[in-house]
Amino acid sequence: MDASHVADELEAVILTEDQILARVAVLAVELYQDLAGRTPVLVGVLGGAATFTVDLARAYPGQVEIGWMAIKSYSTRNRASGSVRVLKDLDIDIAGRDVVIVDGVIDTGLTMTWLISNLAQRNPATISVCALLRKPDVARFDDTPTHIGFDVGPGLIVGYGLDHQGRYRNLRCAAVLAVETPSKGTRLTPSPAA
Repeated sequence: MDASHVADELEAVILTEDQILARVAVLAVELYQDLAGRTPVLVGVLGGAATFTVDLARAYPGQVEIGWMAIKSYSTRNRASGSVRVLKDLDIDIAGRDVVIVDGVIDTGLTMTWLISNLAQRNPATISVCALLRKPDVARFDDTPTHIGFDVGPGLIVGYGLDHQGRYRNLRCAAVLAVETPSKGTRLTPSPAA
């Protein structure tokens, strides 16, 4: 879906499809160089990172294996609480493997911190993080190599796999959703994702 199809529901397009894909290609090469050409396990965080994970794997100039995790982060009063529930666990043995956690957006950093800790207990050789987007004031992961596509401002970002209430995932660009959507006439109350 193109942004023109939902233009009245978007505040602004912040990244075009071409900008995203160009940066994904660079991230893939950076990961390949960091891993000295080894075969990593890309752990895609469902559902927001599905598109990014697949595009990153396709751009990686070597072999990769892809695994998926689905987690639910809980929030209170529109702030992430750090409480996480696993909806779908990783079904690949990562012991001794190079693991790259792939996420669409790091909002607060709490969920990513939890993921790093959870996966570290499974004895991988290395863990790194690759996120397409990072919001301001995010916790940094001092001991974990982190690759970021773009730093972005506040707002509810949709598109390129990121959604709001199940919509906009198929939007080819990344955009900030308008506070009110004309088609619904309702005020949005976004809850932070990590």
